[in-house]
Amino acid sequence: MKRKIAIVFAIVIIPIILLSIILYLSQFHFDFSQDYRSVEGYENIVFMDPNSKQCFRLCVWGLIRTEKPDGFEDHRYLVSPSEYQMLAENTDAENIWQVVSSPDGRYILYAERINVGTGVTTDEEEVFYRVYSIEDGTSTTIYSGYRQFLLVDWK
Repeated sequence: MKRKIAIVFAIVIIPIILLSIILYLSQFHFDFSQDYRSVEGYENIVFMDPNSKQCFRLCVWGLIRTEKPDGFEDHRYLVSPSEYQMLAENTDAENIWQVVSSPDGRYILYAERINVGTGVTTDEEEVFYRVYSIEDGTSTTIYSGYRQFLLVDWK
């Protein structure tokens, strides 16, 4: 009987411990989509919470904490007119607020805010981080989240 109780206890406790570790490491930045894996160099994309200055990288369950890389740039004010023009012509993106080129120049990472609702302050606001491939003209959502206003940089 004690052995059965120990097995049931382990079956309950082990998932709780694993979930707690995931919650701690990700700071609740969940997104289980694996589409980001189709983008070459995705492991060099860094997200930063502008309030806490904590940095994150893409992983299986969304974002995981990482160290802040040297020279992290805030791309909200560094938008290249040519990159913005390319996105405007080739995607249906609206409300773009960050644009970052990949180091090899093959991709453009952009953050897009989308209001869902009628325009009042209580509306839901989704944030999508997408990568546009210059070579084949496709856009891939690499991360999205409810009011996840993170800064991005691609080293």
